[in-house]
Amino acid sequence: MEKTPLPFYIKLSSSLISITLILLLLYLGKGVLIPLFFASIFCIFLIRPCSFLERHGFHHAVAALICMVLAIGFASTVIYFISAQLITFKNDLPALQNNLNNGFNNVQAYLQEHYHIAPKKINSSIQNLRTKALANVPTILGSTFSTLSGIIEYAVLVPIYTFLLLLYRKLVVRFLFASFAETQQESVGSILGKTQYVIRSYIVGLLLEMLIVALMTFAGLMIVGAQYALLLSFIVAILNLIPYLGILTAAIISVIITASSGHPITVLWVLVVLVVTHLIDSNILLPKVVGSKVKINALVTIVGVIIGSELWGIPGMFLAVPVMAILKVLFDGIYELKPWGILLGEDEGTEKKNSMKEIKERLKRMKKAKK
Repeated sequence: MEKTPLPFYIKLSSSLISITLILLLLYLGKGVLIPLFFASIFCIFLIRPCSFLERHGFHHAVAALICMVLAIGFASTVIYFISAQLITFKNDLPALQNNLNNGFNNVQAYLQEHYHIAPKKINSSIQNLRTKALANVPTILGSTFSTLSGIIEYAVLVPIYTFLLLLYRKLVVRFLFASFAETQQESVGSILGKTQYVIRSYIVGLLLEMLIVALMTFAGLMIVGAQYALLLSFIVAILNLIPYLGILTAAIISVIITASSGHPITVLWVLVVLVVTHLIDSNILLPKVVGSKVKINALVTIVGVIIGSELWGIPGMFLAVPVMAILKVLFDGIYELKPWGILLGEDEGTEKKNSMKEIKERLKRMKKAKK
């Protein structure tokens, strides 16, 4: 006896309830899940070198430890270079403050000369802004302290979680296989293999993309004569990890730093450098270098980054794309979830033509059935 399919509204209701519960779980458990998600991604990336060491006679614990030490050494080198640039920038803060004050005085004189705004009115507005800013200082300090404590916590937990996941990865794989029926074993193995490949290729491509973007930005900023070119190139490369929104944030930071340390023409040239770099990155590097086999459309990417930001803050923005890539692999591998995989993916080329043909054929069949 065939099962009657459930009505559409019941399927939609169950999907919405499931999505709501998952989002609630992610929000309530962010303290545990954020470092665990980062560790899972790093673990997937380090599985291949760890397996290579194990095949050459290293104990699995020793192999995992060596991979972790190398990864921590690489991260520490990057952090050292960024910290050195930040120290240089900090030493120049008094001069930058003087430049900002001079720039403000010039703006004030321009407003008085061209718009005849009274100095008292300008000073009153500034005083109101200062009062509001001072009132928000405790909140800003509290959020800053919370952010720093969170970074320290993640810096400790993520390496520990990554090491333990590398150590017990075979146990996790056996658990996943044991959680499904024997008829689904092949699908589970396919999904796990494709997930590992997607995350590994995504991270490798992302690191290469960051390096190329940093070099292009540094070369461009040096040509236009911008100060702190190395620091700004690091900022642009790191924020570029956040799709679409990261380059805007990097441009704002770069303009503020350049405006406080250089000529207005230099600010304009810095914007030109960032726009050219972004165009090259989005049209050449991202599709060619990152090389992920799972393509996610721009609409879902932006929505995912915003949802990640609302749920987990800045870490959620960085985790949004790899998590959506894993979800795309999962949805494509499970028949009942394939519509969600279609929603996440891109529709272009022959796929677009085929989908349009399918829609037309379905409409013809529906018309014939009505007749």
